[in-house]
Amino acid sequence: MNKKKENSHFFAWWVFIASCLISLVGFGLIVNTIGLFFEPISKSFHVGRASVALMTTLQNAAAAITLLFAGKIMTKLNLRWLLTFCFAVIGVSMLSLSVAQSLTHFYIAWIIIGICQPIAITLSIPVLLGNWFNEKLGTVMGIALGVSAFGGTIFNPIIGNIITNFGWRGGFICEGLLILGILVPSAFFLREKPNQKHQAYGKVKNIPEKVLETSGITLKAALKTPVFYALAFAMLALQFVSGSVQHISGHITSQGLPLTIGASVVSGVMLGAAAGKISIGFMLDRFNTRATLFIYSLFGLLGWSGEIFFKTSLPLIASAFILGLGQGVCLVALPYLIREEFGAKDYSTILSVINMTGAFAMSASVYLNGLLFDTTGSYNFGWAINATAFALSFVALFLTLKKQNASQSLEESID
Repeated sequence: MNKKKENSHFFAWWVFIASCLISLVGFGLIVNTIGLFFEPISKSFHVGRASVALMTTLQNAAAAITLLFAGKIMTKLNLRWLLTFCFAVIGVSMLSLSVAQSLTHFYIAWIIIGICQPIAITLSIPVLLGNWFNEKLGTVMGIALGVSAFGGTIFNPIIGNIITNFGWRGGFICEGLLILGILVPSAFFLREKPNQKHQAYGKVKNIPEKVLETSGITLKAALKTPVFYALAFAMLALQFVSGSVQHISGHITSQGLPLTIGASVVSGVMLGAAAGKISIGFMLDRFNTRATLFIYSLFGLLGWSGEIFFKTSLPLIASAFILGLGQGVCLVALPYLIREEFGAKDYSTILSVINMTGAFAMSASVYLNGLLFDTTGSYNFGWAINATAFALSFVALFLTLKKQNASQSLEESID
């Protein structure tokens, strides 16, 4: 009997492994290595870096627009085939860049990638794990999203070495083949939702799986609740903070410190973010939600404040690690809380709408922080905004989050 029960949960753990691969390759390769291509492409086509970087601006804009309806698409179509298709399109688009003869090709390819990205990468992990884990959701979500930082650490030197030895075209061939060879098979062998034979991990008392899938509220009903707007505000504010991370190395060099220190500080952020995403998931599963949010919001506030006041390398690196821990609020806690607050019924749609606010905020953040630096000669005002964002987000969530736990919420929605 126990063996049969263990086998029924096998697919939940395969979904977890597949989610880790999506995070590792999707975020770690597709999102975190694109900066390596800017300089060689710029030299190859004899254009400025801004012209090359425009492809990522178009990608982010396409992703933000797609988030308006991505969640609804995910509820209407078979998620297994949808993810397989999206990863195949991304992989083929990457391969096509190896033969690009103009920047227009880059712009079109990255718009296509941006359209597929919200479904394939941004939403797939929390949606899949939300479907398959009734218990330990915070823990598995934190681990799955946390490995993205390790992906950046692994793939940046690999792709950088390939570009050095085989050129940027060879780099895109490698990326395309990795996506087609890892993510397409991972998606193809997924199962969208549990059934009687393949059950989700954990139970919410004696509530049947089919009831769990339809429990919760719709987007229309969620729009009438204060917590929806608190979560949307938190996503907007904290994704704005995430976008400003790209300026950290510039902040360090603007203070007269070498770029090597700037790189170390950025590494501190990445390590802190990995630790924060993994640990906050564990904490959300085991401790009071508000207390957990307070601790990690405090990390964000203290870390960004440290970047304002500290002027030497070790304190700056330590502050970077601490502010990285705070990133767990945006990247893990908010998708987790959306699932807990609104249930499974319309989760992907609600998540995509709230994520859309964050996508636009992140796109604006890079430009606005640069503008603040150009205006004031310092990043300190921007870092003060980031620290304030953590404080205000916590207050908004503290005042609106439900006090009951997930099982109580589900029982109420069923009743």
